Amino acid sequence: MEFRYVAFDSFGVKSMCVGLRTNDASILIDPGVAVETDSFPLSRVSRLRLYTRFKNKIVEEAEDSNIVVVTHYHYDHHICERSKRLYGGKTILLKDPERFINKSQRQRASLFLKTIQGLPKGMKVCDLERFRLGKTEISFSKPFWHGMRGTDLGYVIMVTVKAEGEKLLYSSDVNGLYSKEATDYIIAEDPVIIVLDGPPTYLLGYIMAYYNLARSIINILRLLEETNAECIILDHHLARDYRYRELLCEAYDRADVLGKILCTAAELQGREPTVLGGYKRNGPTRWRKWRNFRREDMENVLRNAVERRLIGKEWLKMLRRY
Repeated sequence: MEFRYVAFDSFGVKSMCVGLRTNDASILIDPGVAVETDSFPLSRVSRLRLYTRFKNKIVEEAEDSNIVVVTHYHYDHHICERSKRLYGGKTILLKDPERFINKSQRQRASLFLKTIQGLPKGMKVCDLERFRLGKTEISFSKPFWHGMRGTDLGYVIMVTVKAEGEKLLYSSDVNGLYSKEATDYIIAEDPVIIVLDGPPTYLLGYIMAYYNLARSIINILRLLEETNAECIILDHHLARDYRYRELLCEAYDRADVLGKILCTAAELQGREPTVLGGYKRNGPTRWRKWRNFRREDMENVLRNAVERRLIGKEWLKMLRRY
């Protein structure tokens, strides 16, 4: 199975687009792209230039694909355009546009389906479904929350592709694994390669709490310890923040000890993540002082959250275990 990492935040755009080639199918997962946030250490002109570049790359990759997967209806995961190059003659496997969906995504899903009507060869709702094409198997999870339970962002579905002795799992936007349930699902799938959206650390202190960062790190440690994954690509939300390696230092240290690969898509290709290169060239944007988020910090924020009855005591037990 051939993997193509088409567009990612570590390349300088909001995206998590993956292409896969097997003997039976050419699959493109989440062909979407958006301009990076203002806290990204590049000028707006540079960010727009990267957006155009990778949008074109996604379209080119779509032309060579016969299956397109859409895991949810945010614009960094699908392009809502009437484009034959993107959708013409293809089978579209998409998240249910009616069930387990919030108002915003339902509206976007409706617009997307109307926009591409008549272009695809076929469209199938794929929540909890499994498809076989020759010896290639594509399976989908139930809907999981886009981050925290009850979030206004709605739901996403995960994708597993198995072919030719290899197995890749694409997490979609579970927001870096706050959820034990989502982590349990990935562990049960036991993929060799995991494409995982990291936690949105650029929202720390605003939308994201530090105890959720700690929970995310614990769940990443679980994936490192409890799966046979040789490579975890940790990207997307994470690669919008030039502090990410220090904030997730416990996970990177554990990967090194276990001899496993934990890196961004850019690093997998031997390139420096754009957010780090931008920081080195242009200096800081929002954050000027920070330090490593170590195990003792994780314990402190988790203990505080337990005392405030925001989370259960089991998270402290899990931290001690992992």
